[in-house]
Amino acid sequence: MYLCIFMLLTISASRELAMTLNEEFKQSSIKFDMPEYEKVTYTDLIFLSIFKLIHTGPRLLKPIYKSIISIIANLAPYTKELCREACDGLMYLVQVFSKKDFLLEKEDNCRTLTALFECINYLIAYHDETNQHL
Repeated sequence: MYLCIFMLLTISASRELAMTLNEEFKQSSIKFDMPEYEKVTYTDLIFLSIFKLIHTGPRLLKPIYKSIISIIANLAPYTKELCREACDGLMYLVQVFSKKDFLLEKEDNCRTLTALFECINYLIAYHDETNQHL
């Protein structure tokens, strides 16, 4: 699990990959434990997967939350449009990482929240007309 996250973190810094992830995801080919959405891109899938991973995943992932959020922050400047569910998941992550308990737990936990705010800033600054759900 950790290896997959670190591989995704490394390749998420690639501009070409991030631009390719804006293509529509065909849900009929691969089955996931997610409801079917109308129009979903691969970027939406990554955002929703990270949301579900943090929402329902094991607390053993706490040490790498910063790396997980960095994946989203790397993809955000190139994300043209997010579905409503991915935006709701992003807002949930802000809610979780802005809690006082989380921020006081470790000295650098504020950087995780900062990365989320940067992600939202990129989404609004570069593609505000297509990310109306934010």
